[in-house]
Amino acid sequence: MSGSPVAQRGALPVAPPVRRSALEAEHARLGARWVADDARWPADYGDPAAEAAAAARTVGLAELGPLDTLLVRGPGAAVAIRAASLDAGVWVLGPDEVLLLYRPAGDAQRSIEDALAGADVSLVDMSSAWTVLRLAGPGAPALLAELSPMPLGPDELADGAIAQGPLVNVRAVVRRHDAATGPGYTILVAREDAHYSWHTIFELGEGHGLRPVGPAAVARAPGGRP
Repeated sequence: MSGSPVAQRGALPVAPPVRRSALEAEHARLGARWVADDARWPADYGDPAAEAAAAARTVGLAELGPLDTLLVRGPGAAVAIRAASLDAGVWVLGPDEVLLLYRPAGDAQRSIEDALAGADVSLVDMSSAWTVLRLAGPGAPALLAELSPMPLGPDELADGAIAQGPLVNVRAVVRRHDAATGPGYTILVAREDAHYSWHTIFELGEGHGLRPVGPAAVARAPGGRP
């Protein structure tokens, strides 16, 4: 008899695993349309044009994802990563500590590992550790001044620079990434702090005209990497 009993009967199709944002229920309540059936992050909330207009006029808040994250540590980690020319967002936290953010696709992590083979670094998968938020628009600096004591204004944090410290009373990593509509900031908070951070930003943002938006409404200018 050839083949297994399961093969003879016909194996049931295996559904792809569903990756879920820590804020999935909140996005669903707001009417989000997902980036994919198996990736429950918001593409938009039903009216991309209105969301883009709101972000251009005041300030928009989005969650980016799904994104994978690798923490690279070791002597000269920043130098090794720059030499590798990786297809990822490179967040240099220090000379020996770099965070890589990239969109999951194929063997993306294996490609990064191969590119860094031979470098004196260790790689730690941090994909489940962070929630990645995006705040952008003309009102973003004024809102951030209420959210954090860190110096994050346009004259204090240069485009591309990173600051680490308290934001809405939780630890955050903030990188200024200007948008086409004005100042923009990409914010990393621990996944377990996502709900508190999201709701607190919204509460304090009401007076600034804050609106939930899809990532396209607050996209970087001109790039695409996180």
